[in-house]
Amino acid sequence: MPSFKFVQQFLEPVKPTARKRRSKKAAGSNTVELPASKVKNLHHFVRGTWQHGYAQAWTKVRKVYFPYNLKGSHWVAIELDFVRHTATVYDSYIDYTKCSKLVTLLHPISDTLARVLFDMHFYDDSEVEEVKQKGLTMPMYTPFSVCSIADVPQQRDGASCGILTVKFIEHLSAGMSVDKVDPLKIKYYRLKLAIEGRSQPRVDCNIPTKMTIHCYLILSSQ
Repeated sequence: MPSFKFVQQFLEPVKPTARKRRSKKAAGSNTVELPASKVKNLHHFVRGTWQHGYAQAWTKVRKVYFPYNLKGSHWVAIELDFVRHTATVYDSYIDYTKCSKLVTLLHPISDTLARVLFDMHFYDDSEVEEVKQKGLTMPMYTPFSVCSIADVPQQRDGASCGILTVKFIEHLSAGMSVDKVDPLKIKYYRLKLAIEGRSQPRVDCNIPTKMTIHCYLILSSQ
């Protein structure tokens, strides 16, 4: 799948680079040292400088939504709220992961991502006043608090997490409640996304787009 490399690189749990010890300022936390390539890519997303114009700069918004993979086999939707300073999980199969384990699995987001954003002065550079003000209340690095929504629509099988993750993100980013996502309409959601994917203009397979991520999620949940 053309989008696999991009999705895997950006979303997979972050591992320490070989032969590098954690820095002193990271000691005692759950952060790890990110490879330079991943830090560079993250800066592009935050600044909105990705060469293909993918997505809006994080400095222009209060919230960011993205899919995240747990243990290499289950997709969930993440809502990153820069004002509340929270990473909220929307999980279509809540029983899959215990809350205590979920916090550990979210360390690449709650700790490592939070530190990278702090180090690159994200809050100072934000164009959203609420976010900028939040930065003023955090004179030092602070991890995102991990939250999980309990009453999210639940999948009826073991293979629909990818599609439901996409639908959660679509609804949340449009300001709609995820309650309107119906697990009984999985076949319809799959067909709709497949048709949308085929109707998109052909693009370079190395260019990450919203639809290539959608297509990957469709395949990952089969």
